[in-house]
Amino acid sequence: MFTFRIIYTAGCVGVDDRGAVRISWRAQAGLSDPQLNNPGGDGYLAVHVVSDGTVRPQATFEPRGHRRPFVPAVTVKTDDGGLWPGDRIELTFGDTTAGGAGLRAPVTVVQAHEFQISVDCKGAQEFLDLEGVLDFRVVAGVAQRLVAVAPSDVQVGVPFSIRARFEDEWGNPVEKVEADITVTSLEEGAFLSTGTGSGPVISIDGLVLNKPGVVRLSVQDAATGLTAISNPIRLSKELPELRRWWGDLHGQSGESVGTNPSSAYFHYARHIACVDFTCHQANDFQVTDEFWERLRGEVEKIHADGVFVCFHGYEWSGNTEVGGDRNVIFRGVPASTDLVRSGHWLIEDRCPVGERDASNIEELYEQLSGRDDVMLLPHVGGRRSHLQWLRPDLEPVVEVHSAHGTSEWFLQQAVATGKRIGFVAGSDDHMGRPGATLANNSEMPVQGGLACVRAFGLTRNDIWEALQRRDCYGTTGSRILVETEVGGVRMGESALVKGDVLVTAEINGTASIIEIAVYRDAELVHRWCPQGDPSRLLIAWTGNVRIARGRKQTWDGSLAMRGASIMNVLPVAFDHIEEGLIAHDEHSVSWKSKTAGDYDGVLVELEKIGHAPSVKFVSEPLTVEQPISEAVNGPIFVDASGVGAHVRFQALPAVDHAHDAVLSWSDETADPGTHAYHVRVLQIDGHMAWSSPTYVDVKPD
Repeated sequence: MFTFRIIYTAGCVGVDDRGAVRISWRAQAGLSDPQLNNPGGDGYLAVHVVSDGTVRPQATFEPRGHRRPFVPAVTVKTDDGGLWPGDRIELTFGDTTAGGAGLRAPVTVVQAHEFQISVDCKGAQEFLDLEGVLDFRVVAGVAQRLVAVAPSDVQVGVPFSIRARFEDEWGNPVEKVEADITVTSLEEGAFLSTGTGSGPVISIDGLVLNKPGVVRLSVQDAATGLTAISNPIRLSKELPELRRWWGDLHGQSGESVGTNPSSAYFHYARHIACVDFTCHQANDFQVTDEFWERLRGEVEKIHADGVFVCFHGYEWSGNTEVGGDRNVIFRGVPASTDLVRSGHWLIEDRCPVGERDASNIEELYEQLSGRDDVMLLPHVGGRRSHLQWLRPDLEPVVEVHSAHGTSEWFLQQAVATGKRIGFVAGSDDHMGRPGATLANNSEMPVQGGLACVRAFGLTRNDIWEALQRRDCYGTTGSRILVETEVGGVRMGESALVKGDVLVTAEINGTASIIEIAVYRDAELVHRWCPQGDPSRLLIAWTGNVRIARGRKQTWDGSLAMRGASIMNVLPVAFDHIEEGLIAHDEHSVSWKSKTAGDYDGVLVELEKIGHAPSVKFVSEPLTVEQPISEAVNGPIFVDASGVGAHVRFQALPAVDHAHDAVLSWSDETADPGTHAYHVRVLQIDGHMAWSSPTYVDVKPD
């Protein structure tokens, strides 16, 4: 919590009666919204006019009160007189005079958190932005979390590296000095190596493992006491021909609607998030010719085949009703003329739409058709892609998850087109953290996703070809290993099967796996879950209010346990520190929660279980009482109001179960014809993964 003051001093013409002064700022850093009604409460904004006149200020706050990128705004109108030259309006954000604790600071590290000052000095409802901006630097808090990032494929006996990242409570990288790290193998119980240095990322090199299989490493820092478990590593006597590479193809920097400059964006992806590939995706209507030229140079500077792949690109940002957002990604170096805009809305010269532009998706297709060096990535961000125009020749994959939320309804729409596409995930990062985007409490309510591709090597061409053949999958940000085979072929491929369709999946998770689900044509046809115990009950909820903007669904609520006592409560998958448990006792739990297609929930551990115990769940979208015994043999779902909204009741094993699982199931009910099969994985921590579909032509036996 903090306090700061902005003072506006009227210039030589003053401000007319019914004129106004507006303070707006970039939303992406997550500054808490100010409030104007409770002087004794947190976040109070005090507005004071210093004038010898009779002017009275009338202040309002609007979350979308100004123009992008300075969107949240406080507007102070003058009434009963105007401002004389030299009069002042003093705005104290987080005023503590009446007892409030201040305003919650921005949650994202930024080099300059910017404020725009605009004035309507004539009362003409026309605000002119003053030259320049005000800003302050936002730095990380203390290290509270350690993240260990390992390669997914490692060869037995060959040295490799693991990287350890220090984060504060909001996921910002922390400059940690004099870290003292020890790495051990969980499976083998063996000490591997130590590493020292300053952060936020420390590389521990020269690790060697000698036994094939799946391994996870324990990383401990003696200086802070923080520990982490790495993502799973698959050890092989020989590296597979197709290796797993992780990346984030979707995000933007402060030159458009994000934070921090584009050079910092690329540095973060490569050196902080430790992904293998990325792409910059600025909204086209904010990309000037000058920025496009500079961006192409920065991409080439950070890109290095075999080390880190960086694609060129931008986001074509047509309105949903004429096609919707598409990430435009180039295989190689695009020409200056390859920037095809949907418009010039926020480009200063406001030049008219020209022959290089495309005001709708069909015009964009026309501009790009016939090329083999460009692809489009439909997704759900602010404005969403409309899939009635889906073109797999240009759009081989679609994005199922980003920091805007989980959009399984979008996945379903894509499959329903009958066209052959793959699935990936990304971040749509606006906070300067591509590849490792954690949730803030406003526009980015969930952790950003990652795409995993199986490619012959770490080059632009190899990653590109893997996406083209749909040898890829998406996760909600966790590096879960997913292998599927349907009808005898890998994900993304096509098969011809007579009779039953065999589906196999091998999953190596980053937490306990609580579900592997098989979908045929986006409809659930099989679900595997571990056998549950009535003493350990997961109650989780998910949903969106709608598919358009403003999707977040509020689930603030409580539960009451009947016929059993609550021994312990664990929060599950709450997205940031301003959500989570409020209170609990032996009979009840309460929480604050918002979802955007992701799961939030609680895991209750029970004792003194009597006859016919039940749990009553109470929240605005749903109130229901559920017998516990019905959830022992598999999850029970109760639908709620909203898109995909439901509450999940699932009994889990008495102790944490395996992070690894294998599924083998035969579909005996598929009608003749072509079907799309995909697998979804759900972990106890709420993280999910979606395999790309395998397309099976089923013939009668």
